[in-house]
Amino acid sequence: MLKFYGFNSQNNKKVIYVAEELNLSYDFQLVNLMERENRTEEFLKMNPVGKVPVLEHDGKYLFESGAICRYLADISDSPLLPSDKFERAQVDQWMEFFTNHLGRWLNSLFFERILKNFLGLGEANQTICEEAEKFSSIQLKIVEKELSKRKYIASDNLSIADLFAYAYVEQMDPLEMSFDQFPNTLKWKNEISKRDSIARAQKNFK
Repeated sequence: MLKFYGFNSQNNKKVIYVAEELNLSYDFQLVNLMERENRTEEFLKMNPVGKVPVLEHDGKYLFESGAICRYLADISDSPLLPSDKFERAQVDQWMEFFTNHLGRWLNSLFFERILKNFLGLGEANQTICEEAEKFSSIQLKIVEKELSKRKYIASDNLSIADLFAYAYVEQMDPLEMSFDQFPNTLKWKNEISKRDSIARAQKNFK
């Protein structure tokens, strides 16, 4: 049985989007970060880093959203993670790109402009916002160009990279970021947003 320990955040949404796309049965347990449930002795035995998401499977624990997404596709023998080694590496490279580049900056903007106020942590740091806006724009242009060449993030076939990337890019809506310069990215985002897996996954975060 699969069990996810998570919170309403993009890193957690990635793994649930993938689980739902794979039609996996799972339990979802909300971890209250405000109450520091992620810092308890019990939780730290599952993840010594003290972060969510965490996957529990047959008494074993796995953390880091990318590793969890790959594992879920692997145990399902799903084409969402290609068997061809080069095609799999292409999926990996785009997951790394979103983790370390575009996703990183979109997360920074979301934290500064939305989460800070929600959590009562004060005003947004404008220096951080300006830096994040600059690099987000540069990297969105890269994604836009790549999506002019193919239907999905890594190839013409849907992969876990698309569900992984979508969890970052969907933040652009509450951030009121324009897609005017990124029509291919908007078309891709809209298609992923209409998948049944996304709608089912969102029920965990209401």
